[in-house]
Amino acid sequence: MPPDRPKFSLLAAVRYYGWGGVGKLRLILDELPNADVTLFGNARITGLTKDLLGLHHRFGEGPPEQSDVALVINDTFAANRIADLGVPVVFVDSLPYVRKTDGELPALDKIAHYCGQKYPTELLPLPNPRLRAWPDVRWIDPIVPTGRNRRGGRGIVVNIGGLRVYDVPGIDQDLADGAAESYLKLVALPLAGCLRASGQPVFAVCGNLSPAACAQLRTMFPECQAIGPQTPYAFEQTLQDADLLITAPGSTTMLQALSMGLPTLLLPPQIISQVLNAQVFTKPRADTMQWPASVLDLAELDRQHARGLGAMANYFYRSIAAAKDSQRIADEMAAIIRKGVQDAPRNGVLNPDVSRLGFSGASQVARLLEQTRRPSHKSSSMC
Repeated sequence: MPPDRPKFSLLAAVRYYGWGGVGKLRLILDELPNADVTLFGNARITGLTKDLLGLHHRFGEGPPEQSDVALVINDTFAANRIADLGVPVVFVDSLPYVRKTDGELPALDKIAHYCGQKYPTELLPLPNPRLRAWPDVRWIDPIVPTGRNRRGGRGIVVNIGGLRVYDVPGIDQDLADGAAESYLKLVALPLAGCLRASGQPVFAVCGNLSPAACAQLRTMFPECQAIGPQTPYAFEQTLQDADLLITAPGSTTMLQALSMGLPTLLLPPQIISQVLNAQVFTKPRADTMQWPASVLDLAELDRQHARGLGAMANYFYRSIAAAKDSQRIADEMAAIIRKGVQDAPRNGVLNPDVSRLGFSGASQVARLLEQTRRPSHKSSSMC
């Protein structure tokens, strides 16, 4: 270990709005080989994180209150709890344009640093007045892999993404699970049928898919080499081999595709943040696949936004879940997906100008964590 990079204890927490948060955690931890990491959160969340990152990172069981510094990604509730333990918190917000009410922000006067991921603010101004007025916002580059060259040549990658949310306060888990099942029926399976009929090579279908969904997709793509969940490391390798990505509009995945120049098409959103992601990361007037107005009323979604993230998310999930058993909507969605694939622009729908925001966010956050850690606190070695 270099003498200027002493060991320190890091407490880490991530909120699962899909899998983008854990992807960001992975990239920051890759920059911190000198950190002894303890995960903070319930057993379900920490278990998922270990499953996805455990082959590359070891996680200890140190007492949270004895940590030198904490990294919290998108989880405002964890940030407040950790700050109350007296541990300095570096909060990373990859969705600053989603949070409208003060309850969706961490206690800004308690945490050490609030880091907002850069995005095109001219397209979507910050909706929270307190955050707009906060003088100490640190704007960081997008957190994505850097220095990766795309080889291509193996065909299409379909990415369904995280698909589900986990243990988010204010969000009805039953509604979220129902929306996930509706998404598989109305979007994922029709897309698979469209690609199979076209004869285009599909070499990976990635995402938080159930064993039953994976089995169904394998019958449709018997030559497909990878179907189902992938670790962030495996997913990065998969994208490097792709010629085209068709994905749910998660910000981490879109930024990753932009960083390697991978043509990308966007599926209808799965969660509320993806509605906004599609607005800020696509070309002007890009024709992306969207839910019809009979399923999702965007004006009503905006009204629910004023009530907070929970109300907005529950309206979104209720609307998507209710569409599952409608044959009319199933036919309409199949037509939307078919048109989106057939009429796709050669270079995809993502806006290359977004690349000007930079891609060095992981190293920026890592250095900030090292600077913020409690200098007088002695870390014990963790196994």
